[in-house]
Amino acid sequence: MAAVDTRSRPIYHANCHCGSVQITAKILSLAEYPVCDCNCSICTKNGYLLVYPKREDFKITAGAESLSQYLFGLKNKPHNFCKLCGTSMFIDFSQSDVESQREHIALNARTIVDIEEIMDTLKRNKFDGKRELGPVYEAPTPAKGT
Repeated sequence: MAAVDTRSRPIYHANCHCGSVQITAKILSLAEYPVCDCNCSICTKNGYLLVYPKREDFKITAGAESLSQYLFGLKNKPHNFCKLCGTSMFIDFSQSDVESQREHIALNARTIVDIEEIMDTLKRNKFDGKRELGPVYEAPTPAKGT
């Protein structure tokens, strides 16, 4: 039987910029929990810093109807964002090709209320998604005349 993590898991509140989408998530304390700082194309363009609550510890408390999704690559991990203000909120891993990921959500830690107060103290786990995740992103060809 696997060891049980007995460290406390506080409830964090998160929201999009306009406040339409509101979320609660229970995760290990951000004082000790490393955030994932990935260099893949979508994390770079959206400025993601990710934490991974279990699906049962994640709840959209308001604004589910304000969410839209973006799919790319293997098209099995929808990136959910507020369609009103554009804030990238979370990634749904329920259909991931990696079975162990399916029980988790990847929450953008930058959406957590008052995160800016501890941003400089967060432990960052660098992940080379640019090389580890596929398929490789290819930037679109620049428009003519630019």
